Amino acid sequence: EYTFRCRCGAHGNGHELAGGQKTIRCDLCENWSHVACQRGGRASNLHPKAEFYCDGCSTQRSKAVAPSRNRQATSKKKMAPLETRLIAGKGALARLGKYWYPVRLIQSHVAASLPVGAHDRTRWQVVWWCGCKFPSSIGSPPSDVAQGDLMDELWQDRTKRREIRLGEWVHSWDTPREEDLIQNFMSAPVSKELDVMLQPHIASLQRLLDSPDLNQDEAERYPVMDFIIRSKKKPDGVGAYSIPFCGDISSREYAKIARWFSDNIPGAPSQVQKWLGGMPLVHAFTLVVAHRKAGEFKKRAQAQNEEWHDSELLRMAWADLMISYPTDSFVADVDLECLVVLEARMFEDSKEAGAAGNQQWGLDAGQHHRQWNPYLNNPNEWVLGREYSESEYGVRYLLPAQ
Repeated sequence: EYTFRCRCGAHGNGHELAGGQKTIRCDLCENWSHVACQRGGRASNLHPKAEFYCDGCSTQRSKAVAPSRNRQATSKKKMAPLETRLIAGKGALARLGKYWYPVRLIQSHVAASLPVGAHDRTRWQVVWWCGCKFPSSIGSPPSDVAQGDLMDELWQDRTKRREIRLGEWVHSWDTPREEDLIQNFMSAPVSKELDVMLQPHIASLQRLLDSPDLNQDEAERYPVMDFIIRSKKKPDGVGAYSIPFCGDISSREYAKIARWFSDNIPGAPSQVQKWLGGMPLVHAFTLVVAHRKAGEFKKRAQAQNEEWHDSELLRMAWADLMISYPTDSFVADVDLECLVVLEARMFEDSKEAGAAGNQQWGLDAGQHHRQWNPYLNNPNEWVLGREYSESEYGVRYLLPAQ
């Protein structure tokens, strides 16, 4: 067993969490993480002797920044070949049918079943952006994509951009941020993992919603109730108790658990003010933490020669919830990070971007999916001002239908 603590939220035993992906160890804390989850692909193609520091240990954390107004034009700079620009941890465009959609590159591999020199022998494992709006005729997109069906942002490449018809997706700037997720929890995806964890406890969660009265006899079953009794907290105007603890549960996970609670506990949708941030939902947090960290808690109890039983598991889960975790322990949306950087390069209109930045995508290939306008509401900081000719918008020649 080795300690795995990736910024994507995978924490625990590395043998279980690596998921077949390439991993890297921090030279300071010695925790392992996915190569493809590091910002901007910074952990890809490192020299074997190069040092690597995770986000939590690095004093020079790289951030995704908006295009600078002070950059100089580099239109004559020769770009490296596409195959060398595609690296794990970066955003790219992948072809699905006629259209191209954003993905995060995970790792490449060579298809051994194909002959040497075959066009599609190099393939990439990818994660498609969750905001892609695929045509209804297409099922689930493949997680394995031929390198020939991948493109990066095609920086300064006006000709190639004009050949690419974009599929529709939710832009990074239109994607809800952390602060919006909890209030809009019904937009969170349904989680089968939470079904496994929480379905056996529906009756106890229902009891806390329907009868929120405090009972010392039940406090052992409900650590959150014991906390309220001991701290002498007062209910609010609707008779609920506001509990501020969520441990290392991220905003996205918070929203998923709230969505599960609303979908599965009878009467929950009409009583959101009684359980969102209150005793019933926080008990669900306790159950989730208990399930995920049971092995860790049991080892800790055994090391201290403490008796092990279910109530002890819940007590330790509750104690874990009450810990104020540092910001770095929260889960990063690695897919959104990739999309922000990819879109900034795709849609920047500046001197450095040149004519390629002037809304060139698909001009010679035809309409984007469902006549989508990918430039609508582009962030102002991506439009930096440039002298250009109206002729740049013209269709030079139409490519044959794909």
